[in-house]
Amino acid sequence: MILTYLGDALWVIALAIMFGASRQAWARTSPGERIRLPVGEIGRGLGIWALPGAAFAFSLWLALQAREQDSGDAALIVFGVRATAASLLALLHLRWLRPVLRP
Repeated sequence: MILTYLGDALWVIALAIMFGASRQAWARTSPGERIRLPVGEIGRGLGIWALPGAAFAFSLWLALQAREQDSGDAALIVFGVRATAASLLALLHLRWLRPVLRP
């Protein structure tokens, strides 16, 4: 059960980083501005908020999966997936917003 709560805590930290960076990027851009990303240029709203929103939905699914597991190997594997996914998605989002967040 402790792994479930640790996984929740890691996701809270990762999502706080992602939404904080998105909020800062939102304030630095003007309405209608297009954001240049590694995949191309996209609109401001989609470029800033899509990844945190998708990560939040993914975190909810992983939280449900973690609560269905009994203690043991499966719970440890789900915790590992949650911990790795939280950190990687936060880093990807910061990399994604790098051009917008640079001074």
